Amino acid sequence: MITSEYKIRVPYVDVDQMGFLYHAHYIEYFDMARTEMIREAGMSNKQLEEEGCMLPVMNVTIDYKFPANYDDLITIKTTLKKIPSATMTFFYEVSRGDVILNTASVTVAFMNPITKKACRPPKKLMDLIRPHFK
Repeated sequence: MITSEYKIRVPYVDVDQMGFLYHAHYIEYFDMARTEMIREAGMSNKQLEEEGCMLPVMNVTIDYKFPANYDDLITIKTTLKKIPSATMTFFYEVSRGDVILNTASVTVAFMNPITKKACRPPKKLMDLIRPHFK
């Protein structure tokens, strides 16, 4: 299992008329947190693309509990619970201090950018991830 934390302060541009973080922006934040987790493991999204692989989103689920507000410092805890196969599912817990604001999961697939068909995860990525599951 791999876990990573990403912090972001909610900017004014991302809030709605009520002063809450607009619900759809969480998906963007999940993407940023996922990108940083992969980078911390040792590979950037750019390197993934250079290896002939892209990660289109296949599924998103979010359970909203409390809103994040303008200027809140929130933490996005990202967890990869199992070794990737044709897909990878990331689990998220968004918090403000000790308060869990929402939980979510995002499933991405491995796709060849030229053929637009499913592909195997790059060996380099698997070599970086596999040790976290032993």
